[in-house]
Amino acid sequence: MEQIKLRPSAASRWLICPGSVALSASMPYQESGEAAKIGTAIHSLAESCWQLSLNPQEFVGSTVDGITITTENAEFAQAHLDEIKRIETETGGNVMIEQYLSAFDEPHAKVGGTADVVGWNANKLIIADLKTGMGYVDADSDQMKIYAIGAINKSKKMFDIVEMRIVQPRTGPVRTFTMSGHELTEWYSNTLGPAVDAISSPNPPYNPSPDACQWCPGKAVCPTQKTSFIEVAVAPNLPTLSDEEIGAMLTKVEIAESYIKALREYAVARIKDGAVIRGWQMVNKRATRAWVNEAHAGSVLGELLGEDKLYPKEMISPAAAEKLLKKEDKYLIADLTAKVSSGLTLGRASGIGE
Repeated sequence: MEQIKLRPSAASRWLICPGSVALSASMPYQESGEAAKIGTAIHSLAESCWQLSLNPQEFVGSTVDGITITTENAEFAQAHLDEIKRIETETGGNVMIEQYLSAFDEPHAKVGGTADVVGWNANKLIIADLKTGMGYVDADSDQMKIYAIGAINKSKKMFDIVEMRIVQPRTGPVRTFTMSGHELTEWYSNTLGPAVDAISSPNPPYNPSPDACQWCPGKAVCPTQKTSFIEVAVAPNLPTLSDEEIGAMLTKVEIAESYIKALREYAVARIKDGAVIRGWQMVNKRATRAWVNEAHAGSVLGELLGEDKLYPKEMISPAAAEKLLKKEDKYLIADLTAKVSSGLTLGRASGIGE
C-alpha cells in the first residue's frame, strides 16, 4: 500500500472527514490561486530578509516567485520578521525558520509539513505561522498542533509549555494559544492518531460539514454530499417541518449548496479539458454595454451633459483609503469609521453546532 501523505494545512478537513483524503487525491491537479501565490512570495521574501539581514521594503517593485512585491506585501513580511526576532529574544537564540516537521511517519501514512517558525528554551516550545489571507485563523488550530508534535519528535524533548502564535496583519496583533505538553500528547492520542487510522482503513468514513467541505477538492464527486443534496431536494413541505427539523435541514442545505457550487466548477473544468457533457456547454455571460472609445465618447457627451455629470466624484471606501495610507497613519481609520450592517440575514447562532 502506498504511503498516504497528509498535509497539516488541510488537517481541519481530514481530521473531521477521513474519506475526503482518497477522494481529493483522485481529483485533477489544481494550480494554486493568486492569493496563495502571493502568500508564498511573502514567505520567501521574509526568509531571504531574515537570512541576509535585509529590509523587506527594499524589495517593493521587485519580483519574488513570480509576484511583484507591493508595500503591503513588504509590511506583512516585516511583521513576520518582527515576530521571529521576538521569539529569538525570548528563547536566547534558539529559533529556526521554514523547518520541516514530521508528526507521524509510518509505512501506511505520514503527517508532516513546514512550520514557519520554531523556537524553544528549557521548558517552552513556540510555533509561529504567518497568515496573509483575509480569513481569520485561530491560534488554537490543528495545523499548529501538528507542527508542535513534529517539533517535539525532532527535539526528542517534552516541553512543559507549548505556545502557538498566528501572525496575521490583516486581522490585528499576533494571537497566541497555550497548552501543556501533556495536553498536546492527549490531543495526539485522542484526535490525530484515530484520524490517521480511519484514513488508512479500507473504507474511511465521510463526515460532511460546512467547515470540512468548504475547501475539499473532492466535494463535487462526494457520495455523501450527493446524499445531502437529495435529502434537501425531496424534503417535505416546509409547513410540515418542526423547528428542530428546520435547523437540521438548514445544515444539510449548507452542504448541498457547497455541492452545487463544486459541481458547477467541476463541470466547467471538465468541459475546458474537452469533455462533452450532454445538454451543457460554455456560453457567453450576459452582455453589458461598454464604450467603443472612451475618450471619444467623453468628448461627445461632455458637451451635452457637462463634466460634473459625466465624471461624478465620490469618496473612496475606508478599505481603499487604508491601503493608500502610510503604516504609521493607518490607525486613523479606526476613529473615522464604524461598522454598519446593511440588514439582517440568516446565519448560524453563536456557539451552536460548533
